[in-house]
Amino acid sequence: MSNVTYRWIDGPTCTEVDWAKVDKILESQGWMPLNRETSRVYLAEQGDQIVGLFTLQLMPFAGPLWVSKQLRATGVTDRLVDDGIGWLVDTHARGWFVVADSPHVPKFCERHKMRKILSPVYITDEQGQKQEVA
Repeated sequence: MSNVTYRWIDGPTCTEVDWAKVDKILESQGWMPLNRETSRVYLAEQGDQIVGLFTLQLMPFAGPLWVSKQLRATGVTDRLVDDGIGWLVDTHARGWFVVADSPHVPKFCERHKMRKILSPVYITDEQGQKQEVA
């Protein structure tokens, strides 16, 4: 469409009006608010209306978790998880995610009231290229 314009905004430098418009869209979709300090949003606009957006944001990844075999049932794992998640809570992280690639991880996630998402999750390597699947 020729009457759609595009521009980037980022939390630290955009206006309160622009950020409020983005917040309103996120809220209408049931999505959590962005961390303003660590987000950048690409807007599609018609006049002063946002008609689309694409967000780049930082969200902590909690992991990997590893404990030597001889100490796995001693409370070391619980302490690492509880203190690590506690730090995220104490620092007011807006959210975080965990990849449960071990059958033991879901119990820790559930204990900390995380919810399992049903959406497929994709990753890239450090150059932004798709990983080869064996």
